[in-house]
Amino acid sequence: MYKFLLILLLGQCWLHGQSVDVFIQMTKSYDPGLEAMKLEYQAALQKADQVGDWPDPTVNLALGVLPVETRLGAQRFRVGVTQMIPWKGTLDAQKDVALASAEVKSQLDEVREITLEFMIRTTYARLTYLDAQKIIIRERLEVLEAMLELAKSGVRSGKSPLSNVLLTERRREALEADLNLLDKQMEQPIITLNRWAGRPFNAEITIEDRLNAPIFYTGIEEEVLKQHPQFSVLDRQIEASEAVIKNTAYQSKPQIGVGIDYAYVTKRRDVEMPGNGRDILMPMGSIKVPIFTKRYESIRKEEAIKQDVIAAKRRDYLIEFQAEVELALSKIEYAEAQVRKFESLKVITLETLDLMRAEYAAEETRFEELLRMEMELLDYDLQILNANYEKELAQAVFEKYR
Repeated sequence: MYKFLLILLLGQCWLHGQSVDVFIQMTKSYDPGLEAMKLEYQAALQKADQVGDWPDPTVNLALGVLPVETRLGAQRFRVGVTQMIPWKGTLDAQKDVALASAEVKSQLDEVREITLEFMIRTTYARLTYLDAQKIIIRERLEVLEAMLELAKSGVRSGKSPLSNVLLTERRREALEADLNLLDKQMEQPIITLNRWAGRPFNAEITIEDRLNAPIFYTGIEEEVLKQHPQFSVLDRQIEASEAVIKNTAYQSKPQIGVGIDYAYVTKRRDVEMPGNGRDILMPMGSIKVPIFTKRYESIRKEEAIKQDVIAAKRRDYLIEFQAEVELALSKIEYAEAQVRKFESLKVITLETLDLMRAEYAAEETRFEELLRMEMELLDYDLQILNANYEKELAQAVFEKYR
């Protein structure tokens, strides 16, 4: 039922544009790396059953090629079985080690999901940014077409030099070349998004504009950062280390072996006696005492050092995440300052352009200055677009910790 609803939702989104959230869901459903991690976790869980069983019994058989003579006859063969009995709690401790090690893998797929989502968001933002550039350039090309007609009209009337036409055509050709380059640039994010979503590499993507969407950002508290799955992985590693330390206490305990031997004895022919040829049945017992226990102390010291390493990694991750958030905040504030700057310049430039267009319409002079101002307006639009793109990339950082 869940899969059907997901497919229905994705289908509706497809009709209105392939949003970044659609690609994120597709990637999480398709990514072979995520599937491999989940299977690795399932495989690791099977380890507990492998180490939780008793040791296999030992069976031995001896044939009397040169039989041992006893008072009651010769031993022709002997068979015995021995079973080692682990110390109480040893098997449970071994299972705990295996399960704790498996749980470390249980959080890795969540870490990968966050990484994939960040990559999809930034790649999609890149595609949207390039497409928006094309829209702005096409709008400027329409302006240049109008200016080209003005220049040609001036040449025909004898009021303007031919150089105005050539200059305008050169600017137009440069912008058309930029459009072709942008088409080529867009192939890269398209291939990347389709690759992660499991689609044909060159499949068409209908872009949902996000660069003008409102940006929500606030400082992220330390406790929120600590909810990142990467810290859960470290917690599971600590638990696995503690399980190993606990297991060494059981590994250093004695192991008791119990068994029974049976020997087949043939009758003596040279004498008659009670019990002649009676077989031998002997219950057996053994004990394995770990005398050299230095290795267990070394294991405990090793695990203690590993826990110190994990604690250091925890501090390092926290500092890294805090710095990443602060850097994103700084980038957003800088981008907003840029937008305000270029929006203000646009207002002044548009006012100047209105005056220059009126002046040109009356006198047909200062055409080059008018063209330069039109191109400046294009530059401001592109700078505003670039600032919004930087804000979108910074917003993707906040999504990693929400």
